[in-house]
Amino acid sequence: MLEGLLALFSSSGLGALVGMFGSWLTKREERKDQQFRLTYELKMATLRKQEAELQYDHELALADKQILRADTEGRINRDIAETAAFKDGLKEQSQTYGMWFVDAIRGLMRPLITVYLLILATFVTLNISRHLGGAGALSPVELMVLYKEAIAQLLFLTTTAVTWWFGSRPSSLRQLKRQ
Repeated sequence: MLEGLLALFSSSGLGALVGMFGSWLTKREERKDQQFRLTYELKMATLRKQEAELQYDHELALADKQILRADTEGRINRDIAETAAFKDGLKEQSQTYGMWFVDAIRGLMRPLITVYLLILATFVTLNISRHLGGAGALSPVELMVLYKEAIAQLLFLTTTAVTWWFGSRPSSLRQLKRQ
């Protein structure tokens, strides 16, 4: 019996079974090892992706800050240039031509035209009002329409005058062309 048992354990059939079992164990361990490596690589890839996203977000935030800084610096430089142009415009307006009547006419032209237009507008309005019987000849609805129109025109004229007077000052670009 012992001899039969020894023969069985030393047989090629049992050797094949033991070899297959060993091969199966090796393959199972290789699969576990490969699964561990793939899990590790997946986690590392995820970490690298998160790192890249953080880096991108950081660079984007830096770019936004640089754009904001450049915009602010540009506005400051524009304001400085406009202030310098305004200063130059004041200098140019204070220049004289050496002939008192030319300087007087030049200095009085805008105020004279403005006063003339105001007097003319008042004269025309008073004459029309007198010929139509004054404000009493209008209904409350017509008075309201007239009132709204007068306010709109007043705002238009004010905006036009202020824009024109400040817009006609010499710009730094015009100053550079003269030099």
